[in-house]
This record gives sequence, C-alpha cells and structure tokens, in this order.
Amino acid sequence: MKIQLLAIIFIVLFGLQSFAQKKEDVIYLLNGWVIRGKIINKEQDKISIQSVDRNLYVFKSNEIKEIREEEIPPVFNIKQKGFGHFTELGPLASQNTGELNVNTSAFSFQTINGYKFNQFLFAGVGAGIDLYATQTFFPVIGTLRGDFRAGKQFVPFYFTDFGYGFNGTKNTITGISYEGGTVFAAGLGLKIGLSNNAGVMISIGYRDQRYGTVQQNINLQNNYQRIALRAGFYL
Repeated sequence: MKIQLLAIIFIVLFGLQSFAQKKEDVIYLLNGWVIRGKIINKEQDKISIQSVDRNLYVFKSNEIKEIREEEIPPVFNIKQKGFGHFTELGPLASQNTGELNVNTSAFSFQTINGYKFNQFLFAGVGAGIDLYATQTFFPVIGTLRGDFRAGKQFVPFYFTDFGYGFNGTKNTITGISYEGGTVFAAGLGLKIGLSNNAGVMISIGYRDQRYGTVQQNINLQNNYQRIALRAGFYL
C-alpha cells in the first residue's frame, strides 16, 4: 500500500510541474534573429507576432527560417552547485495505534545543511525532532538528494535520509527505560523556485524509526513506520 501511494504522489508531482509549463511562439529568421512572443496573424505571405515586450513585428514568409512553439525560458535557474540548506516540517501520518491504544501519528521537524555537487547529487547532514504521542526522538542524519531536471521553476527531486534517532522520552514508569535507534527515510518532492537561490518545497516519503524498550533487563526492539508529509523552504 505504501509503495502504491508513493507511486501515485510521484505521478501527481510530475503532472503538476508539467501542467505549469507555459508555451510561446518562436520565429527564427534567416538573418539570425529570434523573436519570441505570440503569433497574432498568419497569412500565406506574412506573419505577425507580438513580442514579450509587446512590440508588433511583421515578417514576410521568405524572411523566416523556422517557426516553433517552445517552453517559456525561466526568469531564474535553481543553482546547480554550491552550499545548500533545507528546512522541513510536517506530520508523520499513521492509522495505527500503539501503547495504551494511543494513536502514534507524529509531527516532525528537521533542518539540513550541505553541498550540491551537481543537478543529481546533494550531500548534507541535519538534525531535528520527531514528536510521537508516547515518545520523542532527536534524529541526527546524513542525506543524499538530487533533482530530476534543471533550470526550471518546478523541479521534482528525490531524497534519502539515514542516521540515528536519540530517544528523549522521559521515564515515567519505574523500571522501564527507552532507547533510540537507526532512522531511515526516502521519498519524492517538488521544489518551487521563488528566486535564483531559494524557494519552497513539498514532499512525501516513507520513514522508519527504530527504538528499544528496556524492562527488567529485557530489551524489546520495535519501530515506527510512517508516511512523512513535509513542507518547507530551501536555499
């Protein structure tokens, strides 16, 4: 079920960014000029086009080399190399119940800093807090991320997080203590650029947090498996 849900979200994210792409008419002239805008009149021997700066041009057919419909170039590009930062927060969704029949859905926050080597690879480290109903974790993670496309306002991306979640749960029952464990997450998202170097993002992924419960020298291992829904910003 989790795999099917991720596949559906992946399709929606790509569909969203594809839907957001706008087109424009482009006339390539024999003299090397390129005029972008909207063709408003097309006759057998001449073509009229209104440029992006709202000037009107009329060209004879024998002056034109080629006419295309192309995506409008972005006014900015997401940077392809250099320092990067992510701040993300959102729910860790679940329909399951845990100890004492308490719903174990949670809220999660994390911040990440690292370096973007190219379009496909960002590596970084981060820390955060995961607030479950009955336990609190402080994950310290490494992350690998990358963009599926470059130079656009809407950019789908992947992420994988891995590390250790320190258990900060206060012991309220004598003889019982809580331990942390490894944490792993992976998923897909969509960046929405707001400037050359910054924007907002949304993502969905699978998150697994291991933990231990120690009682009378018996260590019981368990894990929280959640769908992580996040929103945030990047630099």
